[in-house]
Amino acid sequence: MAKAKQRASWKVWLRRVSQGVFLLLFLYLFLQTEYHPINEIGGPVTLFFELDPLILTTVWLASEVFPRMLLLSLGVIGITLLFGRWFCGWFCPFGVVHNIFTSLRAGRFKVKMAKGGYSSHQRWKYYLLISLLISSSVGLNLVGWLDPFSFFFRSLATSIYPALNSGIPELATWLYDEDPGIGVVRVTLASVPAFCFLRENFLAVEQPQFDWGVAIGFLFVAIVGLNVVRPRFWCRYICPLGAMLGIVGKNPLIQLRKDEEICNDCQLCLVNCPGGADPNTAGGWRPAECFFCWNCESVCPHQAISFEIRVRRESH
Repeated sequence: MAKAKQRASWKVWLRRVSQGVFLLLFLYLFLQTEYHPINEIGGPVTLFFELDPLILTTVWLASEVFPRMLLLSLGVIGITLLFGRWFCGWFCPFGVVHNIFTSLRAGRFKVKMAKGGYSSHQRWKYYLLISLLISSSVGLNLVGWLDPFSFFFRSLATSIYPALNSGIPELATWLYDEDPGIGVVRVTLASVPAFCFLRENFLAVEQPQFDWGVAIGFLFVAIVGLNVVRPRFWCRYICPLGAMLGIVGKNPLIQLRKDEEICNDCQLCLVNCPGGADPNTAGGWRPAECFFCWNCESVCPHQAISFEIRVRRESH
């Protein structure tokens, strides 16, 4: 059974660049919100929320008013309808965090293969989506607790950023010691410019404090840690936005094609599929679970997998 790690294709690197850019953009806009909290609702700090069709739908159901500021999310719906669930694999900043921790997973090939395929538990996210839509329709909008942008932003604002804002000065104070020891002086001289840069560009003027910040921090760590159990656990089993995009993009124009004649059933595509989309199964590929990350195509040693534009005759 082939286990050799293949060189990532240019498509995979392009996707990684896209993920990195959008994660950095999200973090930059987050810092802008921290430093300039009086930005207007339509300002750039709300860009990701304006792209979120789940927020658009639940706000509309809860208020019966179509939010014009969220019209950009209709573009995401249109792109997903035509080309599938690209948003989750290429643009979602919270998905990037899960992707990073998923890539750090260690384990034997057989274990990864057993955990890589589709599970019926991946339906949970669809049940959560239905519950959120029903609650919004009766005036109870709970989407902020499970929407990926809202959850990521809240975790950064109430736990991660305050922890960094408190920990970095403490570390700098510990490093900046008047002890004339050579090792301490060397560390001190290197740390002062870095700390000044962080103080001017990253750290808040006043230490932010939030109720339940520690609890939210533990919840964030736990959810990210679940990537050890299953690749991109949140995206597979929990994310209601992913569920919505999966429903919209279940029959995209871009389809996976597998050449059975040259496939040797090495299962590398299955092991490297973060969404549990079953690219290894003949005719069983699940576009609603696919992030279009191109991992399966990239790792295939015989180039038996490819993506092409065609109309899908059957849906699974």
